[in-house]
Amino acid sequence: MNAQWVTAEGYQYEIWNDLNKTLAMFYGAIDDPNAFFPNRITKLLDADGNLLLEYNDVASIGAHPQEVLDDCTAIFGAE
Repeated sequence: MNAQWVTAEGYQYEIWNDLNKTLAMFYGAIDDPNAFFPNRITKLLDADGNLLLEYNDVASIGAHPQEVLDDCTAIFGAE
């Protein structure tokens, strides 16, 4: 399901499912594996898995994508 959506949106990066909540626990989006919903966080990793940017308190899901794009442009430049 996500693969079709990622392709349709033209994303050039991976989107991960976390059905067993392993990533949510590892990155601190939940403290308990029985939590129903994780906190909204964003972690940007490079190709080697190194953490480049993190947003641990995403206040506005509407404005957040632009915030991330602006930060990425500031770090990596525009294409």
